[in-house]
Amino acid sequence: MRDHRTNSMTRRDALGRVGRVGLAGVAVGGTALLGGCLPGDTNPHGAAPDWLTLLGTSEKGGRSYAPRIDGTLPADLNGALFRNGPGLFERGGHRIKHLLDGDGLVQRLALSDGKAHYSNAFVQTPKFVAEDASGQRLHGTWTTRKSDYFFDSIGGLDGSSQAGVTIYPVHGKLLARDEVGPSFEIDPETLETRGTIPLPPGHEGVGFKAHSKMDPITGEWIIAGSEYGRVMKIHAAIYEPSLKLKTQIAFESPRMIYIHDFMVTETHVVFVLHPCDFSPWGFLAGLSSFKDSLTWRGEAGTVVAVVSRSGGEPTFFDAPGSFMWHALNAFDDGAGIVADFVGYDVPDHFIGENAMFETLMSGRLGNAAYPGTLRRYRLDLQAGRLMEEVLDTATHEFPMIDERIAMSRHKVGYMATGGLGAVNSGLKRFDLESGQTQVFDFGEMTQVGEPVFAAKPGGDLDQGWLVVQCLDGPSKTSYFAVLDAEAVDAGPVARVWLEHHVPISFHGAWSAAA
Repeated sequence: MRDHRTNSMTRRDALGRVGRVGLAGVAVGGTALLGGCLPGDTNPHGAAPDWLTLLGTSEKGGRSYAPRIDGTLPADLNGALFRNGPGLFERGGHRIKHLLDGDGLVQRLALSDGKAHYSNAFVQTPKFVAEDASGQRLHGTWTTRKSDYFFDSIGGLDGSSQAGVTIYPVHGKLLARDEVGPSFEIDPETLETRGTIPLPPGHEGVGFKAHSKMDPITGEWIIAGSEYGRVMKIHAAIYEPSLKLKTQIAFESPRMIYIHDFMVTETHVVFVLHPCDFSPWGFLAGLSSFKDSLTWRGEAGTVVAVVSRSGGEPTFFDAPGSFMWHALNAFDDGAGIVADFVGYDVPDHFIGENAMFETLMSGRLGNAAYPGTLRRYRLDLQAGRLMEEVLDTATHEFPMIDERIAMSRHKVGYMATGGLGAVNSGLKRFDLESGQTQVFDFGEMTQVGEPVFAAKPGGDLDQGWLVVQCLDGPSKTSYFAVLDAEAVDAGPVARVWLEHHVPISFHGAWSAAA
């Protein structure tokens, strides 16, 4: 384990300390069952397989039909899976430059009595509506400038949401989000865009993240984000079940960076401030996109900020430098906090020269050498100590739990695994108490997305089904696989085959039938 200490640093101390983080060695637990790709294994100039480029190939939207089912859908799996991700990458001959970008396409897979119905639709954001009417790209996005002329992008982004990252049921509302702008309310039956849920009062300049957290005990909904200015500020807002704003949290970050997700326990909010530096100057001058203004500086280490859910000053901890897309879960543990997440030593699939999520858009493989390993922080709040352990050195992404145990001590995690960098080919069930794993690999010509947990009615924790979207290379179409969450290694009990492919889809949520 790596042991890092802090002396309950104040914000001023932290601001003066950045860039002077000392790192120790690391103890590795677990076995690399499928393995990650080691540096040098990929050829940045090699052509990508045609089927893999479908992840960045647009979908038309507006579909509604009964798909073919192979196998037998569980009789107790009744409800709807909702998914969201970028579905449109071109306008007027101009193409988005990065796989993690594009107008939001919401999908609905309704399952009932062993039957299935599929539909999809684009979120009707102001950006989508205006560009759809004109047939031209009118807005810049977070990875692609409005045009090649810098004066079209002076001042950076215009803040137009694409609502293409997450979709959540939140106290009777189905909300689609990305990392700027409001939440868009989606009709859970028709997928029509109903309207928007505004940001917290006085926070119009805050880029609230697409990821949010729902406390299964209190019913509180927690959102968090960042605000760029002379210094970067971190914000969080906690809503009561009535969606009345309860608590607002704000503090200065010790560094100007990009973050994507955060963690919450019963008592604290945890931010992993990894060294993914954001330089605003070229961005504001219109010379670079937001994504191209990011630089990885792993040697600077990570700063972990912990703040009470009731507000107040954060405590900062030093940690080894690693990039986090997604957290698994965090919980209070006596004197401290345990936080599990997927971390990359270098996010070479995302930023830097020949990053695979960019080169795929032009038909090349690119860099994706560093695996997303499963990691655990132990934060001793009294002693001011952080210890990191690598639980599994294989390739992982999209970690998921049974959301009924969120913010409390979890036993099991589910995640995509295997494959190349952050493009996975299998699913894993990881027992964090015993260290035992179950893995099912769909094959090297399958891309596997986030496993969404659907609880068995009346079942115990971690009894349920995993519903996962897959891109099938041989047929160049997509399907949804259903697996028993307690028997992942047995493979799918059913596959629901679509008549077409679906581009990369990031996140989803299960809504059980009433």
